[in-house]
Amino acid sequence: TIDTERECQCEAAAFYAAYVLGLPCFAFRPNALESAVMVVESTKKNSLLDPILSSVGIQKVLVWLLAPVAMESAKHPQLVMSDPRESSGLLERLEDKASLLKGEDMFWMNGEEEEKADILKWAYAEADLLIRDNRRVIDEISKQLASGAATVGDCVAVIEGW
Repeated sequence: TIDTERECQCEAAAFYAAYVLGLPCFAFRPNALESAVMVVESTKKNSLLDPILSSVGIQKVLVWLLAPVAMESAKHPQLVMSDPRESSGLLERLEDKASLLKGEDMFWMNGEEEEKADILKWAYAEADLLIRDNRRVIDEISKQLASGAATVGDCVAVIEGW
């Protein structure tokens, strides 16, 4: 059976994180593949996106990927709807495309495996703080999504207080 409330909580957390972090994608269910495509596409010369392949940009994407995990972890003892492996999956996918990207922008590859783990822990902590500090707004977005009639505009209206 599908736990609609839990699913909507994770989706609301992902949407909120993407919106407030200024990411060009507001996917309700972020994943490593979609994130890697967004990062790579932002590096192309004719892209309308601001480049995301930077330390700040990658950190924002990692926080976005971990926002559903933070939300679900805060409310439930076991993860069902979210997957913390998506964040490490993003870094691995970008590493696989390293020949197409500028190496200096892939800062996590310069250190040890431990450094990559520290970056992921930091991103989770930031996602957790973002979710906890904005729980009221995220809960309202979750209610809107659970109603089945919410649009992206409705979710933005909740965030902006319209």
